[in-house]
Amino acid sequence: MKAFIYIVICIVVAAVVAGFFIVDSPSETRIKKFDEQRVSDLSFIQSEIINYWTRKGELPKMLLDLKDDIRGVSIPADPESDNEYGYKVRGKYEFSLCANFSTNNVDETKPLNKSISPPYKPVLMRQENYSDWWGHSVGYVCFDRKIDPELYPPQKLEPKI
Repeated sequence: MKAFIYIVICIVVAAVVAGFFIVDSPSETRIKKFDEQRVSDLSFIQSEIINYWTRKGELPKMLLDLKDDIRGVSIPADPESDNEYGYKVRGKYEFSLCANFSTNNVDETKPLNKSISPPYKPVLMRQENYSDWWGHSVGYVCFDRKIDPELYPPQKLEPKI
């Protein structure tokens, strides 16, 4: 009977120890959550840049231009450092969004699908191509984007009478 109890104790201890190796530590989980929030923030900012483009026919000069108190739009900051995200206009239709990441979310065993350029309709993005959109390594990473004016034509504003 004592042997049975010792065997059960050993199995329980082994399961607990194995759990620490299989599951990320709390600090690793926290770091991954920060990076997931960064990606979510950049995706939101990208959507607001597209919205700005369709309303004004030009890219915002800086991220602060996206702030809209009437619609309740405020620009998120990095969840860990509270720094602004990077943004740079690269051309009439092109811009970059940047953030400082703590983890790598790219599966090195699978090549990125280079044939897929961002369609700039994030709601239509398929999950299996997620890394093509927001795949990042550790460090400061920029995501180059280009708005297709045929997909997102600027709105023609009616003159006020």
